[in-house]
Amino acid sequence: MAWHALDRLLPYASTGIQVDGVLGLRIGAIRGRDLHLTLAETESRLIIRGVPGTTWEDYLDERWDDLVRLRAAPLWRSPSFSDLERRDERSHPLVRGAEKDIAWAGAGLLRRIALFHTSSSAYSTRSWISGSEWIFELDTRHGIRLDHDTLLARLTDPVWGMPLRVVKHHCTCDDPPLEHDWYMRQCTYELAHSDGPRCGLQFRFRWGRAAYGKDARKQLERLGADVGWLDRVLPGDTRGSRGEATP
Repeated sequence: MAWHALDRLLPYASTGIQVDGVLGLRIGAIRGRDLHLTLAETESRLIIRGVPGTTWEDYLDERWDDLVRLRAAPLWRSPSFSDLERRDERSHPLVRGAEKDIAWAGAGLLRRIALFHTSSSAYSTRSWISGSEWIFELDTRHGIRLDHDTLLARLTDPVWGMPLRVVKHHCTCDDPPLEHDWYMRQCTYELAHSDGPRCGLQFRFRWGRAAYGKDARKQLERLGADVGWLDRVLPGDTRGSRGEATP
């Protein structure tokens, strides 16, 4: 997971002026298993904490060497925005503009990241961005109550939440029982900024079999997941079918 994070986040230039990763992302510091990230020319700070045994220095050196071998240009050691990053920003105004439009949502979600752990029944959460929409897919195991109302209420709380409102939803919680336990049920909620249409968030609350490996709980235990949380979201046997779970 540490390697995956660096692969997706750290900026580098491949062919032409295309920059992959996050423009301006830099390494602020490494303190034990904590990787401090910042944005060039800002005071921002984000800490990614690795599991015990994570060696960020080794991963960074390996990633740098791999990119050089591929004749790509790693950019995260530049003290300021590089010329390649600035050229990329000018050359892809729509893409980079959409990223800026949704930045407020990312900042707000990071400050409330614990809600996904404390206020959700999901054992796995994934997300991706499509244009100006940020999509979240949360999986809750069959037999566990699909409590999406708690997460949404706290996320949109008028005092401690974000300036969000539900603009559209389709809930299947009261639908007839599923015919087979292989099927999944999904409740979809679309949220937008309270003061206007600036970008949006979509939450897909899925309910069905634990679908990320028959030993999903054991894998999460090895990663150091909290036992109390596991007892709540993946109690007992977690028979599943494919892949790995992520806390």
